Amino acid sequence: MNDSLSIFMPFYNDAGTVKKMISEAYYYGGKLTNDLEVVAVNDGSTDHTLKELKQMRKQFPALKIVFHKKNRGYGGALRSGISNTTKKWVFYTDGDAQYHFDELEKLWLMRNDCDVVNGYKLHRSDNLVRKVVGSLYSRVVKSIFKTPITDVDCDFRLINGSVLRSLDLKCSSGAITVELVKKLYSKTKKFKEIGVNHYSREYGRSTFFTPVNIFSTVKEEISLLKEFRRKG
Repeated sequence: MNDSLSIFMPFYNDAGTVKKMISEAYYYGGKLTNDLEVVAVNDGSTDHTLKELKQMRKQFPALKIVFHKKNRGYGGALRSGISNTTKKWVFYTDGDAQYHFDELEKLWLMRNDCDVVNGYKLHRSDNLVRKVVGSLYSRVVKSIFKTPITDVDCDFRLINGSVLRSLDLKCSSGAITVELVKKLYSKTKKFKEIGVNHYSREYGRSTFFTPVNIFSTVKEEISLLKEFRRKG
């Protein structure tokens, strides 16, 4: 119970899962450490996400809410979350509840002698199109970027806080997952992996598969590829 832990989650129009995610973050995080910090990033939501977060702060006064007046994209939300953490270990997952906090302990118990414990989806609970596109995306990314993990798109990660906060992350789109993993690997080779469950969305819908977001992600990944090749 001595290691401290920051948990952060990005929320974008996820009002229906706020109560579940914040409550479970405190419950399951509190079982692992006496020094817990929870950060919620409201990335310019247009529904009542912010209202729900403020309600949860009445129950958990220490809850830190980071508010973006305008949507900054997934990468922007992650960068804000990271910069607002202070603890020895940092765990993050998405606010849409497609991953569940009851599996956080599995990662926590693996943290010794490593700096990154990364989940990978045991199965993908999406429609057929998303499963096919997701599988193809993972293979292409692994082939092009030589990522050292099974599933770069699995946002269920426990990371050494000092290493994480030392990174110079720039992406604003979904490309940040590639940037994050590659830059972590440039700092430390101490990675571990474990399979976790992936669930169907309980509220709202994904905004990743839109022309604007796909274009932004591909554009930033091309820039990343040039950057990594330049650095060797």
